[in-house]
Amino acid sequence: MTTAPRFLVDHLPSASATVERPHVTLTWAQSLDSKIAGPGGLRVILSGPESMLMTHWMRSMHDAILIGVNTLILDNPRLQANLIPPELNLPPPQPLILDPKLRFPTDSRILHEWNTKPNQRGKTLRQPWIICGDNVPPERIKLVEDAGARVVPVELDQNGHIPPSSLPMILTSLNLRSVMIEGGSKVLSSFLHTPTRDDGSRLVDSAVVTVAPMFIGEGIGVVPLGEDVGLPKMKNVHTETMGKDAVMICHVEDQ
Repeated sequence: MTTAPRFLVDHLPSASATVERPHVTLTWAQSLDSKIAGPGGLRVILSGPESMLMTHWMRSMHDAILIGVNTLILDNPRLQANLIPPELNLPPPQPLILDPKLRFPTDSRILHEWNTKPNQRGKTLRQPWIICGDNVPPERIKLVEDAGARVVPVELDQNGHIPPSSLPMILTSLNLRSVMIEGGSKVLSSFLHTPTRDDGSRLVDSAVVTVAPMFIGEGIGVVPLGEDVGLPKMKNVHTETMGKDAVMICHVEDQ
């Protein structure tokens, strides 16, 4: 596959996405019993090769990829679009980590690759940017930045969280037009439960869900237990079969 799947091009960010109003996409892969990970967050391979390639095309179509720090600690992902043919010379997406307390592990693979592969910077790699609370001690920020990451302090809410409604404004300040939010479950749930941005407009524009034909049983759901109320209405706009998996693109309806 040398071009992005047509159904992604039709429904995900394009030239219409702007820095003033960034496009927010949620995406996850789940089992038939709506689990995205095994017990304790153990990583489970759900996507087949076809839908995994599609995920990398999606990454290439967004300015940034965002995950929570728990996912970074558990999975140690690379957050690259390295399945895309390199001869296309597509710019890599910007990795963003939501990390209110700045627990970012400086030995993470994403930072190690940035530090040890300078010839790939801007080609397959971007410096990881860590979004943390503005109450993090300066010495901790300095330690992480000296290790090679960029730290972006932002205001926290009264519970010590980075409010999802503020993310578009943060993206605008970072000159990013779109973000693909990949997890984990607490991050996905917090965005699904937040209907609007700080400016009152809809927060989530698109959701792309890959369903694998398997059961996990005991594990972590896309929405944690006890948080399965107040979820938004979704409108399916396209369903595509990719290998063994079904991929659904939904738009979040205004509340």
